[in-house]
Amino acid sequence: MKKILIVDSDPGALKMLVLALKVEGYAVVTASTGPEAIRQAVKERPDLIVLDVMIPEMDGYEVSRRIRRMADFAQVPIIFLSAQTQVNDKVRGFHAGANDYITKPASPQELVARIDALLGSYSESVGYIAALFGCKGGVGSTTIAVNLALSLRQQTQASVVLVDGNDEGSDVGIFLNILHSHHTGELMTMIDQLDQEVLRSVLAEHSSGLRVLLGSPSASTAPAISPPDWEKILVGVRQMADFVIFDGPPLRSVSWMPILDLADDVFLITTPDITAMKRLSFAYNLAQSRRHMPVNVYVLLNRYTEQSGFSPGAITRALGAPIHMRIDDVGPVNTYAINRGEPLVLSDKRSSVTRAMSGLAREIVQRYPTLASKEKQKEPLSRLRRLL
Repeated sequence: MKKILIVDSDPGALKMLVLALKVEGYAVVTASTGPEAIRQAVKERPDLIVLDVMIPEMDGYEVSRRIRRMADFAQVPIIFLSAQTQVNDKVRGFHAGANDYITKPASPQELVARIDALLGSYSESVGYIAALFGCKGGVGSTTIAVNLALSLRQQTQASVVLVDGNDEGSDVGIFLNILHSHHTGELMTMIDQLDQEVLRSVLAEHSSGLRVLLGSPSASTAPAISPPDWEKILVGVRQMADFVIFDGPPLRSVSWMPILDLADDVFLITTPDITAMKRLSFAYNLAQSRRHMPVNVYVLLNRYTEQSGFSPGAITRALGAPIHMRIDDVGPVNTYAINRGEPLVLSDKRSSVTRAMSGLAREIVQRYPTLASKEKQKEPLSRLRRLL
């Protein structure tokens, strides 16, 4: 028997919907607030969620976003049932992860028909997002982001998009030897109307099949992209990719909380020097405070040498932050790879960077096997156009 979670703060509407679905043979569980909806979803593991927008303590959009970030709910259909009828409201619902949007008042027959359709044919899932941040500039976060994205592409042949989110550097194109006329700055004039067609038009493609959203070529002339704007971009990109790697700037501000909340995993990059150690403590505490549950924050110790004076154990004890992975220093080998535009994963299979990123990619694939098992075409906004 399929189980449906209905979330609505109106007792009368809740009672009517429960009765209609039980008559059709569905098991039904209910919630009346945002936090209760998340608790019920985790506890009851429903096959589909019917979600009102205007609910207490946390609106339906935020509930949907949080549920979508949990790996176990990547393929659970969500239907918004709302009195908000404007096109922008519906678009916002689809951006938050909805598969369908029904306006109130809706007949029980229509709701049942939509539920039947989704449970009978639903096959989409929402892509994984890893957000990578350096604890300061120059710790090699772009090297790690590029090589991790390539490793995921090599191991899965799935759809992988690498997003250059570092306005201070925007060096991903150099690392991959990609010359492309389009970049993120072009999205700012239509940031509230992003769709799959627009996003695809600005993506560059690497010879490996990796797709890349390049940063603006000139930080001085390009429009600034705020963390909330990056959130809108990443929400769109994850609908068209299995794996998204976001190469962010040094993590210095709480303004990046929208991205910390959006990401499935947060990777903090540090090197074994005292200035990096000082800044890592702040970045780690900030990332740990994100609202998204469960908290997946990992520290990657890059360019490690025994001569640095800091052992991984000493760093862990000093910061209270466990080192998830140590990446030994490869010296000029990586500089050569950058200068040639041939990342180490492609040019030096024996390097410590290649071994580490291949291992990290395997960890991610093992935790999200359904995303790695097939290539998907996800176009919720196109579906929205057909419904409107």
